[in-house]
Amino acid sequence: MSRELAKVADELGREKGLSRDDLKNALTESIVAAAAKRIGKYGEPEVSVDLDKGEIKIHIPKEVVEEVDSKWHDIHIDDAVKYKDNPQLGDIIYIPVTLEDLGRQAALVAKQKLMEKIREAEKNIIYQDFQNKIGDVVTGTVLKTERDNIVVNIGKTEALLPKREKIPGDFYNRGDYIRAVLLEIRVYRGWPQLVLSRTHPDFLKKLFEVEIPEVFEGIIEVKGCAREPGDRAKVSVYTLNSNIDPVGACIGLKGVRINSISNELRGEKIDVIEWSPDPVRYVCNAISPSQVLLTNIFEDEETIEVVVPDDQLSLAIGKRGQNVRLAAMLTGWRLDVLKESEYNVIRKERMEEQEQEFKEFYELYNLENVDILDDTMITKLMEAGIDDVEKLSTSSVDEISLALSIDEAQAIEILNEAIDYLTTKLEELDSEQESETVEDTGMEAETEEEEE
Repeated sequence: MSRELAKVADELGREKGLSRDDLKNALTESIVAAAAKRIGKYGEPEVSVDLDKGEIKIHIPKEVVEEVDSKWHDIHIDDAVKYKDNPQLGDIIYIPVTLEDLGRQAALVAKQKLMEKIREAEKNIIYQDFQNKIGDVVTGTVLKTERDNIVVNIGKTEALLPKREKIPGDFYNRGDYIRAVLLEIRVYRGWPQLVLSRTHPDFLKKLFEVEIPEVFEGIIEVKGCAREPGDRAKVSVYTLNSNIDPVGACIGLKGVRINSISNELRGEKIDVIEWSPDPVRYVCNAISPSQVLLTNIFEDEETIEVVVPDDQLSLAIGKRGQNVRLAAMLTGWRLDVLKESEYNVIRKERMEEQEQEFKEFYELYNLENVDILDDTMITKLMEAGIDDVEKLSTSSVDEISLALSIDEAQAIEILNEAIDYLTTKLEELDSEQESETVEDTGMEAETEEEEE
């Protein structure tokens, strides 16, 4: 029984990738637990394991007595002489036994404990070996399919490729080779479960490292990646070496490099574009193959407006909006694509709005509205950079005195006049807005009553 248990432990250890020391400790602890269960808490047995010879030696403690009450705890003084010279009553002697001597139940307990220890050691090995490999590409063979989830053998353990992480069109038979990125290690029913992905952008990035030597060596850097798995992807690349074309190097001669990656991804079309630190240029590259005529950037809204020729609008947007959607994902900007004719109309409307705003601003903040100022004084103030009532109201007395060459009392009078004017005008505007709000509310109430 001991040899069989040692052999089973050795085979399991090799299969699970356990070290000899870990395996020896696991087997020793399992036999100690089995022996202790048999002999109780009287004493702890001594166990030594030699995996090379397949030997397991077990010694249990027994007390030297004249009358034996328990064969597991006591040994008669006449029998004790076989194991110790001149034994005395009350001495504790360690007596050799076998698993068979401990009984079938002890052997089963030993096997059960051994499996628990091996599983615990295997769990630790999985964490140690794969924790630092998250984000790397792993290769394995398909073991089986469970509810559209694929179980993959990746060497020391198994991994799971969930349905949601498969590329549309992925189909594998038992024994097929499969490549995927290690996405995460999660705990399922107390056991670490390796989760793979073939749809994550990192999988495409890692394939670039595998298939393109310049990316692997760090000469070319993959800056970003956006995918719609199995259909289309955009990848931005960059290099500090001015003698290398990063896009051309990634595509390869006649597209051989990019085609090998595309074939791994079930024919996914991959656009390789050059990354730029300038967001506008980066967006123009990302929206390719469409030509960009004009861009407007709105940083507050994190939006870039892109103007393209009328006949290239569909090319810029792409099928079902795919091209502009991927470009937005890649660059991190919200993209508003307009055709040239549409932009011209919008531009005209914007200019009219700006003119109206300027007119309203001019009418409200014109220095001529301050009655105390004459034309000469207005000219001097404008030359000093005080070109509207708002600036005048926030200027200091010294600035006004210096600009108009007047004394402090006159400057204070002009400043107060400007403040009074602005206060009055702003109060009038607030009153008008409140009146409009009340009117709108009343109209909405009347409309609701009519509907009722």
